[in-house]
Amino acid sequence: MGKSADLRVVPASPGREAPGASASGRHLKPLPRGTLPQEIVSAIAALIMKRVWKPGDCIPPEKELAARFAVGRSTIREAIKSFVILGVIEARPGDGSYIRDAKSDLLSGAFQWGSLLTEQNLGDLVDMRVLLEVECAGRAAAVGDPAVAANLLRIVERMSDEHNRPEPFMKLDNEFHVAIAAASRNPLYLSLSRTIQSLVAVWYEHTFQTERTKAATIREHLAITKAIEAQDESAARQAMCQHLLRAAEQLCKVVEAFKKDNLCM
Repeated sequence: MGKSADLRVVPASPGREAPGASASGRHLKPLPRGTLPQEIVSAIAALIMKRVWKPGDCIPPEKELAARFAVGRSTIREAIKSFVILGVIEARPGDGSYIRDAKSDLLSGAFQWGSLLTEQNLGDLVDMRVLLEVECAGRAAAVGDPAVAANLLRIVERMSDEHNRPEPFMKLDNEFHVAIAAASRNPLYLSLSRTIQSLVAVWYEHTFQTERTKAATIREHLAITKAIEAQDESAARQAMCQHLLRAAEQLCKVVEAFKKDNLCM
């Protein structure tokens, strides 16, 4: 079977090992016959966790990995594909497969594929948003950076200016939440926030239809901003929690409407 177009790696020059091969060759050992693809995934994950393969490294070609692990190339291909979906490995056609930086959108693909909204998992998403974003708001207030509050205020003002233009309004809403996650000074919070925003953005078109919803969003964003500006952690957390619960209530209505119309489920 030919090499997958998405996972092509430039062959090593004659007399030279492929990028990453010399650093990892001694760590790549044959696995027992009948090894499941999951065990290949575990072996590759161990190489990444041990920093044998570091962010920015180009991993050895599919053919070399198959020979080193003593498994078929199709098994390697499926394992690498799993890491691409998870956002851990980036496949660059015509160049190679690279370990992504830890600050990239962690588990974005897996989260999006696994969390397409239905009534069943909507509550799980809301729980995650509250847990993550309320914490980020509190941390942003605790940091006490005037530039953060100034930036949030600019975003809210622009949202007010763009209330009649759905697409810019939605992008600014996304920017607001991501900016607060960035202010938490935790790169994993930022990555997860971006992932969540990319998921809920699918429903923005339906949840931001009414003027009342947009007005409430602006008002709630302003309350969060003022609390962060005042460095009031408790108020920032409370304001964010109230905002997310109201947004969740609106989203729940939309998902239920889609179910009734047989457009989702």
